[in-house]
Amino acid sequence: MWAAHEAPYLATALLALQAVVIERERDDREIDLRAFPADPDWHLYVDPRVLAETPVSELGFWLLHQVSHLLREHAVRYPGERSTASPGVRPDGPRTRDSRRWNVAGDAEINDDLHTARLQLPGRAIHPEALGLPESWTAEQYWDALVPEDDEAEALCESAIGDASDCGSGCDGQPRAWDCAAPGLSPVDVRMVATNTARRIREHTQQRGDIPEGWQRWADDMLEPTVNWRRALAAHVRRGAADVAGRVDFTYRRPSRRASAIPDVVMPSLRQPLPQVALVIDTSGSMSDAMLGQALGEVAGVLRSLGVARRNLRVIACDARAYRAQVVRDLGAIRLEGGGGTDMGAGLEAAAALRPRPDLIIVLTDGFTPWRSAPPGGIRVVVGLMDRGGRTPDWAETVLVGDLAGAAR
Repeated sequence: MWAAHEAPYLATALLALQAVVIERERDDREIDLRAFPADPDWHLYVDPRVLAETPVSELGFWLLHQVSHLLREHAVRYPGERSTASPGVRPDGPRTRDSRRWNVAGDAEINDDLHTARLQLPGRAIHPEALGLPESWTAEQYWDALVPEDDEAEALCESAIGDASDCGSGCDGQPRAWDCAAPGLSPVDVRMVATNTARRIREHTQQRGDIPEGWQRWADDMLEPTVNWRRALAAHVRRGAADVAGRVDFTYRRPSRRASAIPDVVMPSLRQPLPQVALVIDTSGSMSDAMLGQALGEVAGVLRSLGVARRNLRVIACDARAYRAQVVRDLGAIRLEGGGGTDMGAGLEAAAALRPRPDLIIVLTDGFTPWRSAPPGGIRVVVGLMDRGGRTPDWAETVLVGDLAGAAR
């Protein structure tokens, strides 16, 4: 009731939670119920000892926190490798680093939207500021940013990931030792709760206007669903980058962290290659100023998606011919040359000829261009189509980037 009073627009979701009491041994370290974790069926797991020691205001925070994970479907959005265990089966071992990293990313997304007059974040709650990152990002953006670029950032991220509380399978969809097999909310029930909550958020906004922006955006997406092309484009970029990041090999260029255990043996360390990405921007006369501006905006999203690998991004402006590739780390360094005819085939050929060869080519175009009959061998190609009337080749992955056909014509 305290939590519902602090955030009345989330009251419907709070009352839909189904508490499950878990009696555990004091030395059972496998079970961490300090954050009152939930599962995708809307069960809330409660340790009586933790409950007795938790002030009402802190308990209210964790209830709102878990409801936020569930409403924003973080379990479905989990980008890491998923467990193959059947529902209700205890996991074989502790959580993976990907699971803990996504927990921190999801916490950062929702905790900056949990602020009222009396609601305070407990010490264990992750806020973007503690990660050195801006507010109002999505969990996917925080997930990408939690791949540090230097030792100081790495120490900060590792500390946050190591200290974060476990929010349960409702955060990442991976089974926990305490998950029960009892029926919870059905998918239809979950949809009804989410829709009702979105309506209450909209009503509260109209009456009082003090809803956090993150909840307003979520309610708009729920009541007026549209394809989030920014998220779709970022997902394609992450998928291409992950294919390369998964290629792990041994190297002697960096000493192993385990070398101190065997001082007389030179041990190799593991190395993950960073993906090489080429971005081809259509600068032909058919691209309007609005489209070019939006294309530059998408470059910022690509840079965020690549994280530490953004130093491997090269940009090629292309009209009827491809211009010299530019190594880009920020938007201010891009030169948009061209303005004549259109041939994205020339841009693809120039990108494929780069050394080192790119693993992923992203093309931002209105689609009014000839294409190659076949893709560059061994390179994933993603086309951001900026005009619904344009066309893309069958061999490329296509994301519709808004609909600026009217602006172009």
